[in-house]
Amino acid sequence: MVEEGAEVVRQPIALRESRRRRLDERVVMRFPAVANSLTRLLARLRPTSRIRRGVVRYVWRRVLEAANRGDYEAAFAILPPDYETHPPPELVGLGFEPVYRGREERLGLQRRWMDQLGDFQQETKEVIDLGDRILLLGWMRGTGLGSGAEFESELAYLVEIAGGRLSREDLFCSHAEAL
Repeated sequence: MVEEGAEVVRQPIALRESRRRRLDERVVMRFPAVANSLTRLLARLRPTSRIRRGVVRYVWRRVLEAANRGDYEAAFAILPPDYETHPPPELVGLGFEPVYRGREERLGLQRRWMDQLGDFQQETKEVIDLGDRILLLGWMRGTGLGSGAEFESELAYLVEIAGGRLSREDLFCSHAEAL
């Protein structure tokens, strides 16, 4: 729930096809502490700040482009050790854990999700900066692993920032539920 008077910034976001890691992704992977320091600085800026708006859109685009090419190490490079990921209840009902902690467990969740769903790509609608939370609304489209049937589903990521650090991620299979 958004606090009364809180600044909310909604921005469209579009992905590009990315076949390999770019220089900035290689730098973040090699020096995650630098990226975490920049996250702390960014968290101090207001959501309406031009710099914050640009960086939020840029980072989300890079993360999802890396995930779309299957480069999860790059996508989750800056996750701190105490980061928590909460998958949607639909996945928990299929035997996934209710909470994954840290980068390695987040990588494991993503790989298991891919093993279960098969090939899919993420597409985006918009990123919404709520100050201490950032919400990304999008879709996943792909082909089922067992059936070969095409599917399309809404997808949303809600990431919390606490103390200038990424702290928690909630995944949703519905935009309405995420909002």
